[in-house]
Amino acid sequence: MKAILNIKTSIIAAASCCCLISAPGIALAVSCGDIISTAEVLDADISNCAISPAITIMGPTGSLDLNGFSLSCDGLAGTGILLEGTAAVLTNSQISSGIITSCDIGISVEGSGLHNIIGVTTQENGSLGMSVSSSRNIVSGSINDFNFGNGIIVLGDWNSFFEVSATSNGEGGIIISGDNNQVSQSTARNNTFSGIAIQDANYTSILLNTTSSNNEYGISVSNFGQVGNLITGNTAESNDIDDLFDDNTPACVGTTWYGNIFSSSNDACIN
Repeated sequence: MKAILNIKTSIIAAASCCCLISAPGIALAVSCGDIISTAEVLDADISNCAISPAITIMGPTGSLDLNGFSLSCDGLAGTGILLEGTAAVLTNSQISSGIITSCDIGISVEGSGLHNIIGVTTQENGSLGMSVSSSRNIVSGSINDFNFGNGIIVLGDWNSFFEVSATSNGEGGIIISGDNNQVSQSTARNNTFSGIAIQDANYTSILLNTTSSNNEYGISVSNFGQVGNLITGNTAESNDIDDLFDDNTPACVGTTWYGNIFSSSNDACIN
């Protein structure tokens, strides 16, 4: 009888162990070079990763919570976190930290889009804090500061940025080259070039943002013959050249400037 009981006990223990191993986010710690296709939570810093990308999150089933931990690349090289597929999720559930640093590109948002990035920080990356080349992504509560190039560059369409920060970057703060994007209630300060720049982009809305103390312009529009852009309700002050700048010829053709607070602009049509 004791032998039978021991066998049953062993079978139950083995089954329990098997269940723990297969549970997402519990079995194995996330490490340098991983491709994530389940829900995972970081449980330690990942440092000096020499594999690019350091982590790939594959949607729609893949998600990663940085959980207050950080990821660094080896020598300002490669991509820190790549979002691929459709509807991948990258979050940081903790109030502080959750930093991606020392990569060439901190976060690269690719694939088919519909990804979510919430509360994550990129800092001191070589070329870009964040690159968004796919469409219909949502970025909220993200901090992109002290990167050596641009804070955020947007190449895809229909993306939404809400309450993001792009401060003290070596080039521009938020650079937009895709169509139908929106930046709202965000901050771009102390960047070497413009705080927020619309380049070759149409039907893009810049709403209720604050841009100040940038070395060139607070908000700028380049001369690419864009149409349908709306810049309204922003506060732009103490920028070195102009707070608001429209380089289209003539200015305000293709871009509506309305209800902004500013001290200087390059054309009287801007308000």
